[in-house]
Amino acid sequence: MIPKFNEYKERFQMESKNTIEPGLDAITNALEKVGSPHLKLKFVHVAGTNGKGSTISMMNAMLQAHGIKTGCFYSPCFMDVHDQIQLNGAFISTSQLDEAFSRAKEAGLSGMLTDFELLTVLAFLVFEKFQPDIVLLETGMGGRYDSTNVISPLLSVIPSIALEHEQFLGNTIEEVATHKAGIIKPGSPVVIGPMEMKAEQVLMEEAKKTKSPVWRINKDFSLKNGLYEDTEGLNFSNLSVPLKGPHQINNAALAIKSVLYVAEKLKVDFVETTLRKGLNETFIPGRFEKITEYLYFDGAHNPASARALVETIKEYFPNTPVHFYIGMIRGKDTEKILRIFEEISMNFTFVDFDDERAMSANALSKISESNNVSVTKDLINSLSNTISEKQVTIVSGSLYLLSGVRLKAIRMFKII
Repeated sequence: MIPKFNEYKERFQMESKNTIEPGLDAITNALEKVGSPHLKLKFVHVAGTNGKGSTISMMNAMLQAHGIKTGCFYSPCFMDVHDQIQLNGAFISTSQLDEAFSRAKEAGLSGMLTDFELLTVLAFLVFEKFQPDIVLLETGMGGRYDSTNVISPLLSVIPSIALEHEQFLGNTIEEVATHKAGIIKPGSPVVIGPMEMKAEQVLMEEAKKTKSPVWRINKDFSLKNGLYEDTEGLNFSNLSVPLKGPHQINNAALAIKSVLYVAEKLKVDFVETTLRKGLNETFIPGRFEKITEYLYFDGAHNPASARALVETIKEYFPNTPVHFYIGMIRGKDTEKILRIFEEISMNFTFVDFDDERAMSANALSKISESNNVSVTKDLINSLSNTISEKQVTIVSGSLYLLSGVRLKAIRMFKII
């Protein structure tokens, strides 16, 4: 379910399919009906388990700082459907989405597509009208059969690969990597982040088949201690990554390498000071986001992102007690996520929140191995009673939980 998406569907009397069917035939046919808008655009395609949104956001900030007109497609949303499609960093407006829905309705797309396939078509229609210099396109799930994989990108980027969505992508790292590798296209370079050797080998084999240049982090380029270097002789010093956590250093390195290539392809003069300014201005809600000195929001909703969150907490709050507030969507690897969080804390409050797919707080409490567990239906009130300078409080799990309370939390507790 994409928040507020159904309001548009009801207004335009558009229906969606409920079942996900592998393959790209449906979206390809739909795009032909609306004039193949994706063929009139330039893309950077980003797939992976974690790091996609952060990498795109840093790329977007650096590209915009250079005066490059951008479109961004994110998955999932943070608050609602409007933040999934962004034009020069601004959320799509109601009138812009209305216009795209109108074209889709007139083309007879009702009932042809799943919600995400329909949203992908709508995004392409919006980008066609806006005509950005480059579109930064995030996959929804996987890559090879993801509805976004109907394009021929200037560049593909794969920040990380770990087990996820096993019912669709497979139970081994190699199977998941095979899906992600599907975004590598003939002759277009691919930038890849740190991952298990088994996953990297799958990507390298795909790149060999497609004769695509490969740039690997810490082999062909790196970012360490504020210094970016690559094998082409470029180096930039005194770089600061505003997003917290060691994993974000890797994402920033991927973003810089990608921006350098895109700027070259678009024949835009690259300026080091402008890159530094853009990178410094990157902000993403819900990515170890500081609400107060002792309250942070982070949407860690799979084991890999939970591991990244734990490592970030260890870095910024060593030897500090941690209180987790957790709300999750059904279908996630909840047991594994909680085992990771329990490595650094046994103090949990599980949260009931308003989403038809949400696990109940009581169900979550039964999965926990902690003896210090509580449940709440009122997160904000509960936070008011527990935030303390003696501990760090982390609200995590579903992005839909975070998006529903973030503005209330900011208003009540204020950002320091």
